[in-house]
Amino acid sequence: MRNVEIASFNNAFIEYLCSFIWFDPDRLMTMMQRYFIGATEQGEPIFWHINAERQITNGHVITMSGDTGKVYDDSWYRQDGRPLCLFGEHLLRDFPDKTVALVKDEMTAAIMSCFPTPYVWLATGKGDVTPTDLLPLKCRAVIVFPEKGEHDKWQETLRTVPNIHFHISDVMEKLQGDSHDIAQVVLCQQPMRPTEEEAALLRMEVACPNLRQLVEALDLEVVSVSVGEVPANVAIQKSGTAMENVTDPKVDGTLKTIKATRKEPWHGRNLECHKCGLSHEGLNGTYCGKLHQYVEYGKVDCGR
Repeated sequence: MRNVEIASFNNAFIEYLCSFIWFDPDRLMTMMQRYFIGATEQGEPIFWHINAERQITNGHVITMSGDTGKVYDDSWYRQDGRPLCLFGEHLLRDFPDKTVALVKDEMTAAIMSCFPTPYVWLATGKGDVTPTDLLPLKCRAVIVFPEKGEHDKWQETLRTVPNIHFHISDVMEKLQGDSHDIAQVVLCQQPMRPTEEEAALLRMEVACPNLRQLVEALDLEVVSVSVGEVPANVAIQKSGTAMENVTDPKVDGTLKTIKATRKEPWHGRNLECHKCGLSHEGLNGTYCGKLHQYVEYGKVDCGR
């Protein structure tokens, strides 16, 4: 097999997560220590499957985009002589009383483990699950989160597995939209980390509060950032008109959504939150550690 690192932040999966504000260094470090996500020489993430004896049995290599999170291909590394195991199986001893949340993709389990849930997250790493694969979950309470369209398939599989107290969630079957697993649903609700251009514009707004109104009134956009010893100089130009004549309803609707999102102002700084130990200032304004979101002054009450 290609040379790989057992644990590495230099892979496309971590790069993708870093585009979201929620995934700060502490959460990423905790996730890495929990699951051991490695990297190939090409920067592909490899999700190690580790058994109860803390031995690597196999690894799932994912070829994906670090910008969009789109998966293009996958391959497997298998350790000869060792039976295959679930992704995260080594955590069962560490959390003997926790309900197991079982998903298909390793990325989904790793992502969901970074959010406050009462579960220990495991993944099968494959679609065709056999009763033998699930034997390590014997006598455990298990909630399965199937991908969209896989609910009935999981029901058939689990009927043949004894001594597992399971519940199959139908949340993905009820949800509308393009998301096919629970991690995608959660990530869609997370604010993105501002780009260098957006961050530079925010810094300039501190000195010139009316700058954003000017940018929007003239239909300008940030095109480059030059960082020196003085505050960043931001080059702006009038938005191009190449897409203005689009008539496709779907494309036009998407453009309107993007435009509305870009015009949404950053949340103001909530002065009252400075008194709360759960809050801190970020580029987007004041982040409430109880509500897990940025708050706008006078419009959100966390109850403290």
